[in-house]
Amino acid sequence: MPLRDMDREQAWLLPPSLDDLLPLDHPARFVAEFVDALDRGDWTELGVEIEGDPMGAPAYHPRALLSVWLYGFMTGVRSCRKLETACRDQIPYLWLTGWQHPDHNTLWRFYKGHREAMRKLFERTVRMAVTMKLLDLAVQAVDGTKVEANASVYRTHNAEELRQLLNRVEAAIRDLEAQNEGGEDTPTVHLPGELANKEMLREQVRQAMADLESKERQKRINLTDRDARLMKTRGSVLLGYNAQAMVSPLEPDGGATGMIITAVGMADDGRDDPQLAPMIEQAEKTMGTKSEMTLADAAYHSGKGLEECARKGQSVAMPETRQQLLGDPYHKDRFTYDKRTDSFMCPQGQRLQYLRIQRLNGVPWRLYRTSEGVCQACPAFGVCTRSERFGRSVTIGPYDAALRHHRVWMSTDEAWVAYKRRKQLVEPVFGIIKEQLAARRFLLRGFANVSAEWTLLGTAFNLRTLWRVWSLGVFADLLLHGPKPHFAS
Repeated sequence: MPLRDMDREQAWLLPPSLDDLLPLDHPARFVAEFVDALDRGDWTELGVEIEGDPMGAPAYHPRALLSVWLYGFMTGVRSCRKLETACRDQIPYLWLTGWQHPDHNTLWRFYKGHREAMRKLFERTVRMAVTMKLLDLAVQAVDGTKVEANASVYRTHNAEELRQLLNRVEAAIRDLEAQNEGGEDTPTVHLPGELANKEMLREQVRQAMADLESKERQKRINLTDRDARLMKTRGSVLLGYNAQAMVSPLEPDGGATGMIITAVGMADDGRDDPQLAPMIEQAEKTMGTKSEMTLADAAYHSGKGLEECARKGQSVAMPETRQQLLGDPYHKDRFTYDKRTDSFMCPQGQRLQYLRIQRLNGVPWRLYRTSEGVCQACPAFGVCTRSERFGRSVTIGPYDAALRHHRVWMSTDEAWVAYKRRKQLVEPVFGIIKEQLAARRFLLRGFANVSAEWTLLGTAFNLRTLWRVWSLGVFADLLLHGPKPHFAS
């Protein structure tokens, strides 16, 4: 077949329009419409002066800078230097900026100054989906994922290692200071720089030691990011943060498929169970309404969380960490409580009397136990208990009623049918964020900063979903110019 002519020096017959270079359904156009729909009050809440200062050199318009950052997060470009490059040679960024080229310093100053307030944009994406009735409010799913910190795991030390490191650094500083003193030999040219680096390291170690001493339960700390923690993942240990997300699916009859993140959270430890109730509460606040059913995996199971959910009337489908133990014929749920005598009757007909209150991790538990010698004569001895001295005991915590009630609910087919949807709802969201949004590692450091970064990643994910709805054309006008989805208060 013939080849097409190719001429890199070919001139345009007519000057091309910048608008002609971008397809009408391109996500950059949706970002522009999303930003242009912000009114003066919205910009004020974001802490951005939209009018500019009449004095001085002209500044880049906040609409251009915000559009660049949002589109960058949507496409996995979160570095201000990479965004600077993109604003010079990538058509979507050139279109968003009107062929202007903000440098990395300008982009960084805008991001640093307003990233905390940009949380309002996340709320706006959720309210937009709710206002347009895009969300399936019958179900939501919560999960957490470990995201690597912008720090080396090898700079994580315990108190003794920090003391040893401090001694070595101070010895090195004394040696460098001695070399820098006047004498017959010419001082080394690079010595002052080396000395400054050692003094900076000494200050880092001292601050880390002070932080570690102030936190009783923390055993190790990282010199680069003192808020990052060592967390267990599948088959390894990661230095990072526990990022949380609550997800709701789009209405199946809306013409588009996908998810909307309705709540984001951040934890500096690997435990998920303390996050259940706060994530449900945040999702309800952001959406302005409550989802009928919340799905969570066994890592979120705790009596305290279940009691909080029950008090708020929130249904939760969630297995227990040690689900297999519930099939034990002598599990404590098989023991019948007698309120009149404040005692339990075991499956073999023996009574366990109340003994005392004992505290476990500061939580009071009621201890019940059989009479001495009863269990040794029981045919279930060795199965129910192996304690020859004390026999079988049962401890009842402050959240035992909530745990029992939830176990009854989870024994139904309805609960397990609902729970089976969890994996297909929330786990693909983390896959998209880590792979397509290039967020396997945070770029910022410190708990507050990575929290803001995670919120913007949630905003970017929601914008991608809303763009797909917008590109269908069904809700194109109403989505951005219909009833105003005010920021959540």
